[in-house]
Amino acid sequence: MPKTRQLAAIMFTDIVGYTALMGSDEQHAFELLKQNRLLQKPIIEQYGGKWIKELGDGVLASFSAVSDAVTCACEIIKGCERIATLKLRIGIHLGEVIFENDDVFGDGVNIASRIQALAPVGGIWISQSVYQNITNKKNIKARFIRTENLKNVKDPVLIYEILTDNKNEYSGAAGEETSGKTSQKSLAILPFTDMSAARDQEYLGDGLAEELITLMAQIRELKVIGRTSSFSFKKKDVDLRTIGKILGADAILEGSVQKAGNRIRITAQLINASDGYHMWSRRYDREMDDIFSLQDDISSMIAEQLKLNLLVEPATTIEKRPTENLQAYDLYLKGHYNYKKFTLEGYQLAIEYFEKALVLDPLYADAWWSLGVAKF
Repeated sequence: MPKTRQLAAIMFTDIVGYTALMGSDEQHAFELLKQNRLLQKPIIEQYGGKWIKELGDGVLASFSAVSDAVTCACEIIKGCERIATLKLRIGIHLGEVIFENDDVFGDGVNIASRIQALAPVGGIWISQSVYQNITNKKNIKARFIRTENLKNVKDPVLIYEILTDNKNEYSGAAGEETSGKTSQKSLAILPFTDMSAARDQEYLGDGLAEELITLMAQIRELKVIGRTSSFSFKKKDVDLRTIGKILGADAILEGSVQKAGNRIRITAQLINASDGYHMWSRRYDREMDDIFSLQDDISSMIAEQLKLNLLVEPATTIEKRPTENLQAYDLYLKGHYNYKKFTLEGYQLAIEYFEKALVLDPLYADAWWSLGVAKF
């Protein structure tokens, strides 16, 4: 298929809490992915959309008409009511994109993805370009949310929310739930900052945060904010108290990672989101061979502090190691990091890293699953 440039409405959808679900109940996670696919595909086709591909637990689709994209999104959110555990967030942007070999690329895709990541549970957030095309549609209502500086996007983007009959009023949250606090305590884990001299360990900081999200999600009494929401604040100078309020988190874990040779230094600090004060902080100096035990140590210490400060009981079990080969694990983290860039080059690099990881450990289940998703 030749490369073509077109103006299109790009829609990104994402399953809320899927990463944590994969860590706790893999079979349920795969079943939810199947139900999500069965729900969305016919609705997208009904409104003249083109199903581009799945991106892990997300779906990328394009539409030639903006109103069709928005109406489709509303129907998808409404359809989620029939599937008890399926919660989505959706982002839509209108822009010029490149279609090639049944795939789509360009800033329009990136912007739609970033907007989706900011939306609350059950929310449909759109860019100004979409809003301007639906203002004369009586059956579609929207309202302004805020101006946002999106990652890798030069100019600020005005963001609006589509008002639907089946969702609550926007409360200002971009988390796994609305920002109103519940009796269940909640934790947000931010990506760890790369402090290495060469600044080449960002993938390790992201991977460490994701692994901790999965580990902490095992605590029944604790609500762990999902990756998409927590990572939306990556490299943004936002006060932790503000992040806590936006995400509806009682506590926030942040830290840094620094690697030199086979030595790794990790600092971690647990912050009370209501007042910004430290609840706990620690520095770890270890060999990379201890990375899994290091993750367990950090999660155990966090669980103990949550018990002391937030009255949350720690988990009784720790997730088993995904692989015994540390080099395979490092390659897996690099693959996952590149995949999350949502670019053609990123996908190609991800596939290479996952395949290299599987050469070292052919039984590495996470790498096999991620390779399948990256190739889809």
